[in-house]
Amino acid sequence: MNSSLLMLWGLWDDVYQRCTRLRYIEKGANIFRVVLLRYRGETLVTTDHQVINRGDWIVKIHIHNYYFATLCKGVKDDLRLALLLRRHIMLSLPKLAGYLESMDEKEKIKGIVGTTMLHKGVQPLGFSISDVPMNGYFRYKRWYLRLLLRFIHPDGKKRVQSWKQDMPLKRVYMSKESLLERYGSQNPSPLGDLH
Repeated sequence: MNSSLLMLWGLWDDVYQRCTRLRYIEKGANIFRVVLLRYRGETLVTTDHQVINRGDWIVKIHIHNYYFATLCKGVKDDLRLALLLRRHIMLSLPKLAGYLESMDEKEKIKGIVGTTMLHKGVQPLGFSISDVPMNGYFRYKRWYLRLLLRFIHPDGKKRVQSWKQDMPLKRVYMSKESLLERYGSQNPSPLGDLH
């Protein structure tokens, strides 16, 4: 992505941030933005057998795509992009756990839930994965995320075309208990192999 386009995206992202309920975990240093809301999808069962039902309170997680695009500037290949994303997710999860621990609503929150095409390799981090219904909302979201990937990835259009079959939209989720057990303040850093 060239500098001018990235700058325009940054301006749009600032407007988008002001118009939504999304909140930064740590602006400019964390790949997640979040919102507290009631879950509206199908019943989810996490790897530690916790159940998230429709109407339960969750922290909805969103990859901060503009921030990730700034990190990707100059990266030329798929492997480096994937490793960069995974590293920043791992670095961001402990602060996400800390954010959840500090919330007044902590006791009623069941877990964290997100929707993404970038789901490969997240299960070892503690996430479960499930399909999403391909209704109008998720069709639009898949189109939007592919558009963003086209801008972020150095191969642009060519890469998005190749991802149509092997990068479906998925729901990723983790129970509150698993997040805090793995990444909470009472536990040793899970990032020792990254330093």
